[in-house]
Amino acid sequence: MECHGNLRWLATAVAAITLPSAVHAAEPPAGIRELVQTCAACHGPNGISQMPGSPSLAGQPDIFTQYQLVFIREGQRKVEVMQEIAKQLSDDNIRELGAWYASLPPPKGLRPKPPVDDAKVKAVMDPRKCANCHKEDFSGQGETGRIAGQRMDYLVKALHDFRSGARRGRGLGAMSEVSVTLQDPDIDMIARYLAGKP
Repeated sequence: MECHGNLRWLATAVAAITLPSAVHAAEPPAGIRELVQTCAACHGPNGISQMPGSPSLAGQPDIFTQYQLVFIREGQRKVEVMQEIAKQLSDDNIRELGAWYASLPPPKGLRPKPPVDDAKVKAVMDPRKCANCHKEDFSGQGETGRIAGQRMDYLVKALHDFRSGARRGRGLGAMSEVSVTLQDPDIDMIARYLAGKP
């Protein structure tokens, strides 16, 4: 079955990731140092997640991270493991966390690069439409997340959540609109494509 083959490929690819260096050149501000250590348990010491289901935060646009933390804190976005942590965050904590993660080098993309047919991806995912929010290199901007080099399993979950309505984007609901027609194999293929982007 294709699904099992993709899961085997994912396990192999995750095992082959080169781990990031153990420390970042600079230390986070004193006010969030303890918070960053807490975040590292799931999101990695340099914001590059090695934990299934947890997104990498390194290189995410500052405003995007701030918005997501506010959404979680206010209960507008449901992320069970984050709920209690987010409730304790002050506005200053959120601003500092956004700036800190934006300053970290982003993930370099899965290596070896996942096998994917670019033409098939472009047939189900209009890169120009995606570029309007995520930029042509998928590095994100403003309130829109960086999806280049993101964990494949996290991208799959996010697309499923957008498609089902469990997660909503901002503005005019562009993510709901683009994901509603996607089939499971399309989601898997798009996630592989984006996970391999530097």
